[in-house]
This record gives sequence, structure tokens and C-alpha cells, in this order.
Amino acid sequence: MPDTDRTDRRRIRRRWYAALVVGIVVVAALGITGFGVLAGWFDQGSILGNTNGFLGTAPPAANATSATWPTFGNSPESTRSNTALDTTLPLVPRWTVDVGSLVELPPVIGDGRVLAGTNHGLAIALNLKSGAVLWRTEVGGAVAASPALTGLPGTPSAGMPRLVLFATIPGDLVALDPATGAERWRVSLGSSVETSPLVLGDGVYVGTRAGTTLRISLTTHRPVWTATMGGSVKGAIAESGSNVIVGDYSGHVTALAQTDGHVVWRLTSPGKAFAGAGRFYGGAAVAYGRVYIGNVNGRVLGIDATSGKINWVHVVGDYVYSSAAVADRLVFEGSYDHNLYAFNAVTGAVVWHRDLGQRISGSPSVLGNLVWVATLGRPVGAGHVFAFDVRTGRQILVQPAGRYAAAVGVAGSIISTGVDTIQALTPSGTP
Repeated sequence: MPDTDRTDRRRIRRRWYAALVVGIVVVAALGITGFGVLAGWFDQGSILGNTNGFLGTAPPAANATSATWPTFGNSPESTRSNTALDTTLPLVPRWTVDVGSLVELPPVIGDGRVLAGTNHGLAIALNLKSGAVLWRTEVGGAVAASPALTGLPGTPSAGMPRLVLFATIPGDLVALDPATGAERWRVSLGSSVETSPLVLGDGVYVGTRAGTTLRISLTTHRPVWTATMGGSVKGAIAESGSNVIVGDYSGHVTALAQTDGHVVWRLTSPGKAFAGAGRFYGGAAVAYGRVYIGNVNGRVLGIDATSGKINWVHVVGDYVYSSAAVADRLVFEGSYDHNLYAFNAVTGAVVWHRDLGQRISGSPSVLGNLVWVATLGRPVGAGHVFAFDVRTGRQILVQPAGRYAAAVGVAGSIISTGVDTIQALTPSGTP
């Protein structure tokens, strides 16, 4: 056999072996990379914040009167808190009303009335003291948002007409007389609505599934401006100085000018590698010069409210659907990883967390020295309502039949929502 043939065969074998080794290395590298992507090796993880832009002298705003909880977030900054309330235990049940359908988001309270919307398209008003049904009104479609009361003293719309506003899944903003339930006016927003209305003066701010944010005039009942977002807007809108803060399904948080809706700043959420910026389902809370908001991709963000720059990020174990509650330099968020978290409002570090054994979809609230939250049980009705000490996380109370809505409250009354029930509890310290 000629030497050239043997040489050629050796050369071919060497090339084949080299190709095999390269192939093995490539496959191994791809496997390691794929595992790393799934394991989050290449993700931007948690980032501790600092005091830059933190306004410790600007705590969460409270209403001028403790007799109202006029909107989803209570204050225009949507902090879902009222630390001045008495929550002396035991809390004594005063009345319970079965409203006949799911109450997905919390009621509002004002002028001695508790007002809520249901999944079956019913708006209902209850007497705060007795629980008596004052009126029921069909609003033309399911309600998956808290209503908003307008014109109450001590609220941002004081002096405006007294109304209760309901946003509906079919896409209407419906204004009812809070005393009688009679319809006063209705505006079609052109798309399904799950956003709880925010009322500031004459302006009603609301978002749509079509990806718009609108300001509607309380007096003319017409849009003042419409801003196009990158995705659906479902969470509550919050006030931040002369702006409103909106999270959307494109993973953006945007500050819009209240006057004309122009973009003041916009940021894109950090997220998992190759998975995009996630989605903001829950709304923002604004306090201490910062915006606090959770993302479905498991990120909770602390953002400078003036510049829109991210100050801190904390990554939790699963979806964050809930809106934040803020009190006592703590930010409270629930997650599908079963935990209620209390984050340091300055740095984003976890101060405490509690595993509740079930997913948390609804938003927490702070009443007095207690933080309340409901768990999303399976099957429906298996969830619970919990209350924890704000500072320590010690469990203070647990009740059956929770699902989405945490308690809200005014002086002398804690209003707790089950799946299709609304209950009033009286603190023992109430005269």
C-alpha cells in the first residue's frame, strides 16, 4: 500500500477526531448555557439600593380624614395604608353580607357607606354600621376593579360632584349617585378595563387593556387626553407630584404629566435573560420620593420618582401580581411563591417574610400596626385572610375564605372581603 494512502487515512482520522472533540465541546457548552439560562445564571439579580433620592421626611401620605378609604390605594399615591387606625384585638364581627358573586378587588368607604363591584356586574352599597344593603345597580358588565369615590372632604377631589365610579370589563366608566345608585353618566373607553380609577381634582385616570391611559373630566365626562402605552394597563395608577405613574404589560413603568399626558420618563424592567421585561399587572405605590412596583417576572423595584432610575431590585421566587403597600419605611408585596415580603424601603433588603402555604395574588394593605393579605386558595374558598405585625411579621390573625382582596378600614371599622362576602369587624379599642 502506498505511503500516501496511509498518510491520507491518518489525516482523515485526525480530522474526524478533532471534529468529534469540537462537537462534544459545543454540545457541552450549549447544555451548560441552556442550564444556566434556566437556572438564572445570566439574569440580572437582586441589587441593593442606597439613600440616593430617598426622602425620609416624605412618608406615605394619608387622607385628611380617617373616615374614608375613597379609592383602591386609599391615598392618591396608592400606598394602601392608614397607620392611624385602631386595630386593638380581638376584632369583633359586626356584620357579614353575602353579595352573591366574586369581589375581586377591595371595596371603598365614604359617607358611612361601603361600596363594591362584583364579577356578575353588580354595584352594591352597604351601610357601614349595620351592613344593610342600601342599593344594588347593574352596571352592564363584570367589575374587576375597586370603585372610586369623588367629592368627599379631605380627598383630592373635594368640591367635585359626589359620585362613585365603576370601571367595567366591557369598557365603560360608569358614574353612580353614591346615595341612591342611580346612574349619572357613562363613558365608553373603547376597551376592557380592569384599572381602579384614580381621581385627582377634575381628572379621572384609568387604563385599558388596549394599552392606553386616559384622563377623563369629571365635569364634562369626556377624555382630556389619551396616552399610548406599550401594553395593556391593568394595575391602579398612582400620583407622583405633577405626574401619574403607570405600569403596563410591555414591562414599562411610565411617568405621565397630569396636564397633557406627555411622557416625563419611562423605564424598562430588568428581567430574565432572553425572556424580556416581563409584565406589570399590579399598580405602583409612591412614597419617600420613590416608586415601588412588582413585576410578573418576579422583580420588585424601587425607582427614583423624579428621574425614573432604578435604585434597587429584589428577585423573589415567582410572579408578583399584587400592588405594593407602604408604611413605616417598609414595602409589602405578595408573590405566587407563597410569601408575603416586607422589604426595606431604602435598600430593598428583606426585613421579614412569611410563607403562607398558598399563592398570593391580591394586594396587601396596612391598617394600624397590622399588614393584611389574602391567599389564592385552590379550590375557590380555600384561601385565607391573614394579618401580621408590621414590624416583626408575627402572625396576629387568620380567617377563612380569602382569595384576592385584603382588608381596608376607617376609624372604628375594618372591612374584610372573602370570596363573595363583605364583613365588618370592630376593634376592641373602639368606644
